[in-house]
Amino acid sequence: MAIQRGTQSSAASAVNKLAVRLAAGNDRLAELVRRDQDLATEAEALDKALVAAVSKERSKRDLAAEQRSKARLAAISSERPSLQKTLSAEFPDYAALSNPLPMTVKEIQSLLSGDEAMVLLTATVKDSYAIAITREGFDWSPIGRGSEEMYKLVADFRRGLDIANAGDASGKSTLFNLEFSHWMYNHLLGRVETRLKGKRSLLIVPTGALTALPFHLLVTEKPPAAIPEKLDGYRDAAWLLKRHAVSVLPSVTSLKTLRAIARRDQTTKPMTGFGDPLFNPLQDSSGDKRGAAKPAAIKSAARGVTNVAYTDFWQGAGVDRARLSRVLSQLPDTADELNAVAKDLGVSESDIHLGENASETTVKRARLADYSIVYFATHGLVAGDVKGIAEPSLVLSIPKQPSELDDGLLTSSEVAQLKLNADWVVLSACNTIAGDKPGAEALSGLARSFFYAGARALLVSHWAVDSAAATRLTTSTFDRLKADPKLGRAEALRQSMLAYLSDASSPRNAYPAFWAPFALIGEGATR
Repeated sequence: MAIQRGTQSSAASAVNKLAVRLAAGNDRLAELVRRDQDLATEAEALDKALVAAVSKERSKRDLAAEQRSKARLAAISSERPSLQKTLSAEFPDYAALSNPLPMTVKEIQSLLSGDEAMVLLTATVKDSYAIAITREGFDWSPIGRGSEEMYKLVADFRRGLDIANAGDASGKSTLFNLEFSHWMYNHLLGRVETRLKGKRSLLIVPTGALTALPFHLLVTEKPPAAIPEKLDGYRDAAWLLKRHAVSVLPSVTSLKTLRAIARRDQTTKPMTGFGDPLFNPLQDSSGDKRGAAKPAAIKSAARGVTNVAYTDFWQGAGVDRARLSRVLSQLPDTADELNAVAKDLGVSESDIHLGENASETTVKRARLADYSIVYFATHGLVAGDVKGIAEPSLVLSIPKQPSELDDGLLTSSEVAQLKLNADWVVLSACNTIAGDKPGAEALSGLARSFFYAGARALLVSHWAVDSAAATRLTTSTFDRLKADPKLGRAEALRQSMLAYLSDASSPRNAYPAFWAPFALIGEGATR
């Protein structure tokens, strides 16, 4: 229990807040809860901004802006007590839900099915621990590495997971190291693996640096070599994914939360999607119709920006749209991806927004809470190093005339203001697991915001994904769910990745940068 209390992440907190709102049941009460949460978030941001402002030299301070912030803080301080009084009277369980108690082993076991195992991985300053729990029992073991060292180990593990390094096996020093992956497996899971044997589904609760570890790429058996002679050699590695369907949970208590708040409204629409946005406002917008022809000359690209600082996209307080249009490649295959998934799910054409219609304006004005799945297929941007400006974002169509409503970037803070009721949010873009600022733990950026907005599960990426690979993996996942709706999201993703890995038509198909970018965060089962 002490470990659970000490490892509460921002993503886990977002899930708790979602649970509070949904547990309210009554629409008005849920709105009151959301209002209180939003005011608390706004007050925290204003307070931080004020502290930063008053720390500047007086000649550089904007006293008028400071006064406006103080006035807004005073207004929030006046409004929240009234809200709290109403909540206490009409929703007495509010405090208990928003600050859930740690769960006992027996409580966790009661939530697990016979083919599930949970592993809690937590890092303290001096040591780390692995705790494995199944219905039948639990095991635990120290890992022997402190949190600071764990950040370095995870960074070393992720080297080579870059599609730019996957042309061949000649530059071996830049490729994914199988021996190191096996060493990491032994330290993280090897000492509790007996408890995991025979369990199809592995639910992992990581903290700190470990939130950025793609667990499905742990290697469970010693490989013949650290780097295979040819890329095909990666195909034979004993990937953890070959044993288990892997889901990542923001916290132990989030398992109970996410399973308790499964959508009960059967009248919901299946999906809405946003993809193939226009990055140059002057280009032809023919891509905004489902099935529109795509230029044959356009090739697959990474769904993100490489070798360009995120802050280079900003000009004053807004986005430098000209620079964005130059560095972002169009992604015509994202339209094919959305159309294929839409066909599997029987989605109305009006619910798929492509080209110019894949805009911030469309997203913010849509009734997103009506959809079971909310799907984004576009470029993803990670946070840069300018505090207070750069934050993780999804790039949508760049408007000819930017506004506060729509500047082309759907930031994590804007995502948090959306109202969803989604069983699954798919973020088919680059680095969507990344933190809210450089060096921050994973899941603290877009993932946290989507959980807060109302998602129960997320499909996110660990690195800059190849666009063609992303399309193949996501459409294959939904094809499998269509064929067997009871399969479960994590298992469907597992099968699609293994099918990609097994495809011998190209050596690069065996390289993990292509077949393993995605992770399932949240509820991986279908319930």
